[in-house]
Amino acid sequence: MSNPPIEAPLGLALVVCDTLIEDKRSGKKSLIGLFDQIFTSSFPCVHQGMDVYISVTGGRGEAACELVCRHGESQVVAFSAKGKIKFPSPNHVVELVFQLRGVRFAEPGVYWLHFLADDAPVMGRPLFVRKVEPRRPPAIPGAPGEDGPDGQAQPPEQP
Repeated sequence: MSNPPIEAPLGLALVVCDTLIEDKRSGKKSLIGLFDQIFTSSFPCVHQGMDVYISVTGGRGEAACELVCRHGESQVVAFSAKGKIKFPSPNHVVELVFQLRGVRFAEPGVYWLHFLADDAPVMGRPLFVRKVEPRRPPAIPGAPGEDGPDGQAQPPEQP
């Protein structure tokens, strides 16, 4: 464990997105494809990639930090990522980015993302992982063999 910060950090933002782009000249960050839900047709599922942007202020010194994602009911950890955060002063806003690849979700439900500094909770947010039925191509009305209103296949019409 690192030296504990003198002041507890205050969470400003915890955002999940597809991609985070940082401009090399200005240092400005662009968050692309923000989301709070993942849809899948089967479990377990693997999400290919997501970035998590975190912004905190009010801390002092250096702290070990961790992003943990747990299923809300079972408390099973889907993933965790560790790092360090350094506050030059309590007035600085410090940004972190966690790039996550191949995240496995074992079951549907509400997962909670928690950001901790020196094992103390700073902020959290939900991430919903939902099961959906696989999509079927759209039906062509009146086409032979298409399902009727009762879900049964209809025979082709006879001349």
